Amino acid sequence: MPIPKPVHIETQDLKYFAFRRETYLAWTIWAILSVLAGLFLGAFGVAASLIILAYLLLSTMLKIYHKLQVEQVQHYWQTEALFSLYSSLKIEHPLPPMRLWAASPDFVILAVSLIREHQPAIVLEVGSGVSTIVSAYALKENGSGQLISLEHEENFSQVTAANLATHQLDGIASVRYAPLKPLAISGQTQPWYDTAAIDSLPGPINLLVVDGPPSGTATQARYPALPMLFDQLAPGAYVLVDDFMRDDEYTMVNRWLDDYNLKVVRTFANEKGAAILQKTR
Repeated sequence: MPIPKPVHIETQDLKYFAFRRETYLAWTIWAILSVLAGLFLGAFGVAASLIILAYLLLSTMLKIYHKLQVEQVQHYWQTEALFSLYSSLKIEHPLPPMRLWAASPDFVILAVSLIREHQPAIVLEVGSGVSTIVSAYALKENGSGQLISLEHEENFSQVTAANLATHQLDGIASVRYAPLKPLAISGQTQPWYDTAAIDSLPGPINLLVVDGPPSGTATQARYPALPMLFDQLAPGAYVLVDDFMRDDEYTMVNRWLDDYNLKVVRTFANEKGAAILQKTR
């Protein structure tokens, strides 16, 4: 079997592809309109197309400039969060890559802060990865607590389990392979983690981290987390939501607030957006 070919970072950047599509579309439309204007309007059409060209060039340059400025600020924030992470935890081996599909450092810092402040006995992660490792380090620092992480991709669950073993955290955290299966909920059926994986939790959940499944699996793909797990949350339990800036996650959280006894502790305008909720009773 051939070894996997390395994947360039651009192929994982959805914003890059969206920007490229928009640019190609704008220039294609301009080219078509320029030809038609030259054919039917003569010199006036050519002049108009040149004015439109200048506008497209200027707007593209401004958009690229704005994107670079935003990215520069984000890089600084993520670097700052990463330094805080490494300086505050005794991380003994290199961590897997962060950002893009993986959790960003500024989100992982939130999980660490909640674990340190509230000393949860049971942490359940819906979606595994680098945050599993870092959260396990925080529990290790606390001297108590257990983390269970759900993962729908078997190979990725094995990678995370191997990383936990490398960091000597497999006595604190574990990964449960839970493939996505059809789940009937709120009058519709959508894929979610195999519920057998949450039938035998070691106790009430004190901290629930919602960072899966991927958004492409369904509309509001992560909505079932609370309907399926609310009764297993301890009184006063915290819920940490990633990707809160996305429309699906924003709508999902508001549906949860309408349907369950939850309050908003705080929201964060970090790289992908985050929200901390708390079960009120």
